[in-house]
Amino acid sequence: MKERWIYGFIALFVFLPFAIIGGVWFSYFLLILGLVGLYELLSMANITEKFPYLMGGIALFAQLVPNQYLPEFLAGFETSNIYFFSAVALLIFTVFKPHKFDFTQASIVILATMYIGRGFNLIAEIRGIGFPTLVYFLMAVWVTDIFALLVGSRIGKTKLAPQVSPNKTVEGMLGGVVGAVLTTSIYMLFFDVELGGWIQMTILTIIISLTGQFGDLVESAYKRHFDVKDSGTLIPGHGGILDRLDSTLFASLVFGIWLNLLTI
Repeated sequence: MKERWIYGFIALFVFLPFAIIGGVWFSYFLLILGLVGLYELLSMANITEKFPYLMGGIALFAQLVPNQYLPEFLAGFETSNIYFFSAVALLIFTVFKPHKFDFTQASIVILATMYIGRGFNLIAEIRGIGFPTLVYFLMAVWVTDIFALLVGSRIGKTKLAPQVSPNKTVEGMLGGVVGAVLTTSIYMLFFDVELGGWIQMTILTIIISLTGQFGDLVESAYKRHFDVKDSGTLIPGHGGILDRLDSTLFASLVFGIWLNLLTI
């Protein structure tokens, strides 16, 4: 547990300067994290051919980097075309390497680049709104994890998803939601997030907290499917990038929908 806290703080101090700077630096830092996460997921799926990693990286780039931070030679280019080109190339590759790379593996690469790429892209967009908004979002996700662990380990009895994650409980889940609401409410007394009134923000926090916890369960499900303990070993005591940011990626997708609804 001590190792987990130490390396958790080290990871935070690496992440924080880029988050504070924001802009292109933060976006390309997230791209590096996304590429590591993609490598972790494809490794878990036992994909050994190099071409899927190359096309997956290109597809991830197209999904992840905001348009305003693309290189000049891609200015005005529709990045969705790059993504679909990569997907088509992966499907064609299954024709020539059917015994080493099949349709199921191609589907994993295509879905992984969408899930990881879009998730990190939305984190960059959240930072674009303002640093206080990014802190609010990350606080809602990460405080949920802490309170869910504390409450679940002390009073948790009702199993939430025992076949996927035997230690998670309904009591822990609710404790995580309550902890996130209380903590972010205090935070918003001092910092202006500007995403709606208190009632709206409370609803958003609850949604973020619940979605983040289900993101953690989904990662537990695919790790169990691939029969691995952790997605990687980058952060001692935590595992890989996906182990640390699974909840954040899921919650960012819901946050993005919320932002879209505000602009309608």
